[in-house]
Order: sequence, then C-alpha cells, then structure tokens
Amino acid sequence: MKKPNENVEPITKGPQKSSVRPYIEWEKDLPKGGPYKGAQFGILSKLNGTWVNWKDGPTGLHTTPMPSPGTSSETIFGVFHFKSQEYTEQLKFTQVNAPVRNRAGSNEQFNAAVKYETAIIDTDGDLQHFEDGMYLWLGDHDMPWKDKSPYQNPPTMFKHTSDADSVKTDGGEPVIGPGELGPQFVPPYQISRSGVIPHGTTIHLTGNITESGEGKAPHIANLWEQQYLAISPSMGIDPETDLIAGSRKKPDWTKLPREAQNPNGGPGNTGVNSGRAYFQKIFNYDEFGAKFPYTVQPNLKLTDANEKLKFKSYDMIELDSLHNTGVQGGIVNNVMIERYCRVARMRYRMWIEEVFDEEFGGLIEQLQYEQIVDFEFQFGATGGTTLWPHIQVNTLRRLKDIPENRRLDLIQLPTETDAPEVASKKSLGTVCPVMGHSRS
Repeated sequence: MKKPNENVEPITKGPQKSSVRPYIEWEKDLPKGGPYKGAQFGILSKLNGTWVNWKDGPTGLHTTPMPSPGTSSETIFGVFHFKSQEYTEQLKFTQVNAPVRNRAGSNEQFNAAVKYETAIIDTDGDLQHFEDGMYLWLGDHDMPWKDKSPYQNPPTMFKHTSDADSVKTDGGEPVIGPGELGPQFVPPYQISRSGVIPHGTTIHLTGNITESGEGKAPHIANLWEQQYLAISPSMGIDPETDLIAGSRKKPDWTKLPREAQNPNGGPGNTGVNSGRAYFQKIFNYDEFGAKFPYTVQPNLKLTDANEKLKFKSYDMIELDSLHNTGVQGGIVNNVMIERYCRVARMRYRMWIEEVFDEEFGGLIEQLQYEQIVDFEFQFGATGGTTLWPHIQVNTLRRLKDIPENRRLDLIQLPTETDAPEVASKKSLGTVCPVMGHSRS
C-alpha cells in the first residue's frame, strides 16, 4: 500500500523550468547577416508604395467641427461651424531597410521603420491636408515566440546577458557580474505610429493587428454605432431616440427649423436649445459632395465601397492614443490648439485587403482607413466640455494597379523649391497653400 504523497516529487531549492520560451541571445553580427539581414517589417511590409484614389472610384470624406467666429472657450454649448467634404488622397509608404536598435540592458529590440507621407486635396483641387510621420513594427507581442510565425521570424526581440567584456567596459563590479540577465520584456503592442500635423499637433498611437479574415469583406461597423458617429453623447444627441434603428432614412425632426423644435418636450431631446436644434446642421449638411448619412456616420462610405467586391483576405490594424491600462500613446498640441480646440484623443483603423476586380486586372490590393480625432471645445450638454469627433475615411488602391485611363493627376505640395525629378512629374498646377478645410 502506497504511503501518502509517495509519488509526489519533493520541492527543491533548484531553479524551476519555465514554460515560457526565452528570446534568443543577441550576438554582435546577428541583425546584419543571414535571415536577419535588413529589417523585419511584419504586416507593415504590405504597405510599401503609393496608394491613391481613382477616377469614378470611391472618394475620401471628412467631417470637421470648428469653433464659430466670435466664440471662445467659455461660450455655451452648441455654437459651432461644421464642414464636411469629399476628397482625394496620395498616401506614400517608404520602408527604411535598416533595423533600428533599442538597448534596454537585458533586452534588445530592433524596430522596423516605414515612413509615410500623405497629401489630400478637395473636390476643387485645393490643398486640404498634408502630414508625414512613421510607422514602426515593434515585433509580435506573443510569448513564447514561434519559429513559424510570419511576424516573429526573424525575431525583433533578443535577450542580452552580461559578459566579462560588458562588465569591464561598463564598470559593472560590484553591482553586476558576467552571466547575469534581468526580466524579459514582452511588447504589449506590435505597431506604433507617430505623425506631425501642421495645425500644431503631434500624435503617437500604439496598437496591434486585431482581426484577419478570408473570403469575406471586413465588417466595418453597425449602423448608428455610437463610437463611430460624428456626434458624441456630450452633444445631446441619442442614436436610440434621434435616429431610425436599422434604417438610413433621415429622421423627420431634421426637417423642422430650429425654432420649430418642440419646446415642450416629447420623444428625444427637443427644444430650441436642444441637441436636435443645434446639431441638425450635421444631418442636413449638403455641400462639397458630403451629405447624410455620411456626415453622421462617415464609415458607411467604406461599407458601400466594398458592397460589390469579392474579397480574398483582409487584415485590420487598430491604433489608439489612449488605452485602458498600461503604457499610453500621446497627443501634444501647440498652445492655441490646446486652449481653444484641444485634440484629446485619436483612434485609427486600417484594413489591408486583397480584392478581385477584373477591370483592374484581377486580384489586387486595397487599403481602407478610418481616423477619428476627438476635439474638445466649449461647454457640453452634461456640463463638461463638448467632445467633437473629427473623422476621416478613405478607400485607396496602389497607383501601379490603376489603369492609365483611371488615374488622377499626382498631387504636388507647393513647396518653395522642388527637386528636378519631382518637378518633371505630371502634377496639379493649382494647389492652394491654404488648408482648405479651415475655410468656410
């Protein structure tokens, strides 16, 4: 008869075997030769090149709320200027084929950098926006890392153990000796994006590949899903009572002038000083190719662009300047922007897609994005500050895949001097140096 605990191994003071496979050891020439030559871009390798709109194809669209002339940060809720507009874009990504080394003691990280430049013009050919920045591939955040992972092999993270040379060179004794290694860092995010916006805002977003699909189009959003609307809860509009569930039909209350909104209450938020009275201009807007329902939910343009397409695959990237816990991204504003129209948060979704289009030669790549920037200015319906979503959406394809007869003119920024190779390209002759969406 067995005694109690007879088959139980005794607890020892020796080191226990970890279930987590550690990073491989960094070596001096590791990133330079063999499979580590160049940089490891992960999913960002699918971006390299120039992406554009095309003739008779879907256009981009923005919604932009702005402080009204004569108002200030102390003005009461609801007085604002609103502009929405279709646009065309030229978005260029450039891989920098050299790994960027980050040293963190016990860890080594090698970032892969992809520069981006975007230029946007409105339907009149005037410059609406330009921006440049960088995407970084930080490495797959799964542990243990896997040899066959398309995003971890070759790896971007290494462990770096102290040795006799490092201890001597860096004055390690008596604090640290050869053969020592601290905790291993697991990146919480795969991707970061930094950008400089000429209005006076610098952004830093982080995030991951959050969804992939085969043989179907991505689900962009539900109809009237609050988080994707150009109206926020602080504006006094409630999608459940002020919009028609399951229908793109414009609600009847939007047909009434502000003075005719029911001041005695009733269904939803009514009255001359209500959200309905102030914000019906967003519902009734009809200029520059922008109108309902896209002025209320811009990403419906992405859904509509995909309606008749056959999809082979897609990957979705989600980035945010704000996370519930842990390391954050960030928004830095110039003084005037911070005080009078503060950019508080930015969310970004990008879909990298493979679609079938016989007119374009069969299987091609498509890029779609949605960018939501939260402005804050003036008092809100709840007594706090109003949150105003500034939203951009667009559907783009690679310039090289677009037939010659469907291509739009290239966009050239009106810089003071142009390099000869740029000046020789076919470009727009009239690009206004004033940002178009800042004008009424």
